[in-house]
Amino acid sequence: MTVFGLYLTVYLRFYPQRKLPLALRRFFGGASGKDRQKGISSFGASAAALAGTLGTGNIAGIAAALTAGGPGAVFWMWVSAIFGMSLKYAEIFLSVRFRSGKEGGPMYYIERAFGGNLLSCVFACGCIGASFGVGNMAQSNAAADSLEASLHLPVLVTGVMMALAVGCVMVGGKKRIVSASERLIPLIGGIYLIGAAVVILSRFDQLPGMFALILQDAFSARSAAGGVTGIFVGRAFRSGITRGIFTNEAGMGSAPIIHGSADNDSPSDEGLWGVAEVALDTLIMCTMTAAVLLLTGSLSTGLDGAELTVAAFSSVLGDGAGIFLGISTALFAFSSILCWSWCGESALIYLGAGKKGQWIYRCLFLAAIIIGTAFPVQTVLSVSDLLNFYMSIPNLLAIFQLKKTVRAETFSDFA
Repeated sequence: MTVFGLYLTVYLRFYPQRKLPLALRRFFGGASGKDRQKGISSFGASAAALAGTLGTGNIAGIAAALTAGGPGAVFWMWVSAIFGMSLKYAEIFLSVRFRSGKEGGPMYYIERAFGGNLLSCVFACGCIGASFGVGNMAQSNAAADSLEASLHLPVLVTGVMMALAVGCVMVGGKKRIVSASERLIPLIGGIYLIGAAVVILSRFDQLPGMFALILQDAFSARSAAGGVTGIFVGRAFRSGITRGIFTNEAGMGSAPIIHGSADNDSPSDEGLWGVAEVALDTLIMCTMTAAVLLLTGSLSTGLDGAELTVAAFSSVLGDGAGIFLGISTALFAFSSILCWSWCGESALIYLGAGKKGQWIYRCLFLAAIIIGTAFPVQTVLSVSDLLNFYMSIPNLLAIFQLKKTVRAETFSDFA
């Protein structure tokens, strides 16, 4: 996936990366209320898409990446984000370009790319599976671990409460999910960044050493062992790339489903919102989480997942930080689950499911929230990696098939 991201970056002449400042200005302009519309605005779609990526990927996922791959995993996470910007731009572009009414997503442009619906059905099935893994059980698992560590709340209680809350919003459809995301994501994300900044500033003198360690470990013999080239692929590479993909979901095809419903008729303009999402999620929030974990020395505690992140914040900010982070994790997870319920239902609708099928899906989806709280985090994340891969293959093939359309119309729109 990252190799294709590199290829697409060169093919698009680094256009998404060059437009990153513009993309960020538009996002923060939308957050300040300048992008309000009667339907689903581009900012609303972006907030909902971010809701699907923030949470476990930033809190439990980064902790798991560092535990498995060491500090060098952070470097490969950055690499996946930079090239992932091109993937996310292209898939959102194609979703808007080939959507059917206000229903968009890889299902529609995969069908257009190959003149049939076999691969689009494969993607849809993978999307439904991923909605239960990366979009549901991984999220509820992180929330339950965090609340158990900070508030001593039993994991089953967390699962039941979250299932009830998600069910109440799901019945309101897309607009209610967007409304919740527009309010939750800027607020929780901003507070989380402030908390992380306080921890980092308390260890500011150690920052140069931390960055040196990340670069040194990324290319060390230990991290590179077993790699395809003997240099690049190893424990740190795999952990950084998979967690980087897990956090920003570039190339997976989830964000295009959300953006396909936005009230924006310009594919290239809507695609830039995805570029901002990758930067905000991986380059900023995930990097700050990794810095907190490395600067506080929490990797030596033997903890993992959300519990490790809670311990890192609490080591500087005290017990109150653990309570705040536990609640923040639960809210991030809540918003992520809502976003993925949208993606799963959209895939189900594409496959021709009626109202009965949707209600069966909703019941199973809510049950999975409770079940997910009992699984070990590494098990949940490993299963999620497999589902992500299954979902990504037909999406990437379609992007490659339609890449000329993306490049031609991008430079035509922004000539």
